[in-house]
Parts: sequence; structure tokens; C-alpha cells
Amino acid sequence: MSLRIGAGQYRSRRIDCPEGIRPTTDMAKGAIFSALGMVMHGKDVLDLFSGSGALGIEALSRGADSVTFVDKSQQCIHAITKNIAALGALDNKVSIFRTDAMSFVLACVNTFDLILMDPPYHNGLASRLAPHVYRLLRPGGVIVIEHSPKEEIDMEAWKSRTYGDTMITFIMRSL
Repeated sequence: MSLRIGAGQYRSRRIDCPEGIRPTTDMAKGAIFSALGMVMHGKDVLDLFSGSGALGIEALSRGADSVTFVDKSQQCIHAITKNIAALGALDNKVSIFRTDAMSFVLACVNTFDLILMDPPYHNGLASRLAPHVYRLLRPGGVIVIEHSPKEEIDMEAWKSRTYGDTMITFIMRSL
């Protein structure tokens, strides 16, 4: 399966999506970046549960300074690496880690302007990980969590939207 990049430098280019993962739909991806209204230039982004890397690549396409991709699946890491190479994205803008998201977050000493999380649904990962991820967020930064509407995120949301069986929750760290 292939996905389309919605805007920016790589607009309309296609990237590969590994089988067996639930990719973010084009509608949800567009809604995320539209709702953010954030200029990506100068931003450092963390893409947790990266899958194909579609969300992080969208941020790169829109001008993010750097994107850190994290996924525990070797198949997903291979897809991200292949997608980045096919786009000719600058290596110094991209870091790719094959590890469990919780392990990465607990060990991470970097901070980010935008954190994108798209964990598997129906296992409570979004609600368990969100408070830990919050400590990696710079003042004025935003966490975007894509999750099942049945899973409540026990943090104050800046805004949230529901698209069918997907809820997108935005959490902002005040300045």
C-alpha cells in the first residue's frame, strides 16, 4: 500500500506503507496539520509508533528542522528508511530508532516542539504513555495523539476531533 504526502516540498509524492499497520488516513493527516496551524520551519519533531513514517515525513515536507522516528518493528524501520531515501530527505534531519516507544521516552534526554503518537488501538498505550511523553515537550509545543475514541487520555486537551473510529487529541504545553 502507498500513502500520499499532502503538502510541502514532497507534496503528492507517494511513500510505502508496510502491511499489517493501520496508517493515518489522508483526511486525518490533513486535519492534524491544519489544526496545528504551526509553521514547521525550525521545529524538532518526534514521531512515535512511526509505522511508515507518514506523519514525520509530512512534517519534514512542511519544513521541520528534524524528525526522530521511533518504531519497534524491523519491517517499519525498513519502510521508513526506504521512504526517506526515496525522497532524498537530508540524513542530518532524520534519526531512526528501532526500539519500544516507552523505553525510548524514558531514556530520551532531548526535547521536541511537536510529538506525534499513533500507537496501536485498544491496548491503553496512548493513555499510559502520554504523561511520560509530556516531559519531552518544549514550552509552546504540542503532542498529537491518534487513538480510539474509547480510550480516554487523562490530560487536559487543547482540542480533540473524532473521525470515524479515530480520535485525535492535541495537548499543548504552556509557555
